[in-house]
Amino acid sequence: MTDRQQSNQPPYFMLTCYSPANADYIDIESYPEIDGIDSWLLGTPLSVDLSEPIRLQWDRETEGPPKKMYADNIPLMHRDLVTTLQQCGVTNLQLFPTEIVHPENKQVERDYLATNILGLIKAADLSESNYRDPSGNGLYDMDFDSLAIDPQKTFGAKLFRLAECVTGIVIARSVKESLQQAGGFGLQFVEPADWIG
Repeated sequence: MTDRQQSNQPPYFMLTCYSPANADYIDIESYPEIDGIDSWLLGTPLSVDLSEPIRLQWDRETEGPPKKMYADNIPLMHRDLVTTLQQCGVTNLQLFPTEIVHPENKQVERDYLATNILGLIKAADLSESNYRDPSGNGLYDMDFDSLAIDPQKTFGAKLFRLAECVTGIVIARSVKESLQQAGGFGLQFVEPADWIG
């Protein structure tokens, strides 16, 4: 990438981990409800005692290699991804051990961490975004067909959840580039203007 191409990139991207077209990945069968946790998406510290690993199971109806990140009810990141993020200066991850059991051979995968991204930041530039606000409160569940991030509102954060739409994970360009240099981990980095969420 040339310096000019790099300078034209936005300072922030949206982090996703979609399964590529024509590629199969094994998925998680279901996610348990954990007493004391209403949501993993609100950016607040979880104070429940999770000293025992969270027990999960691979979905027998899916097959293929596992992804490095699952952004579902309980967000999961592979330990290698977590380590690389931490090496990039990401310090706002609350991590919990998991055990993922294969339903056929009963092998247990322990390389994934349940990941609570701490911090919601209201960083959308709504004047430059295309959105709907069904609840009318400007938080949590806004629908975006195109998003603009105001860098002045991010406080220099390297990774955070978007307060206007908490399913959106925002990542700084510098961290994105470091992840790409480390192989990319099968992640997608979507320019905010192209993000639908």
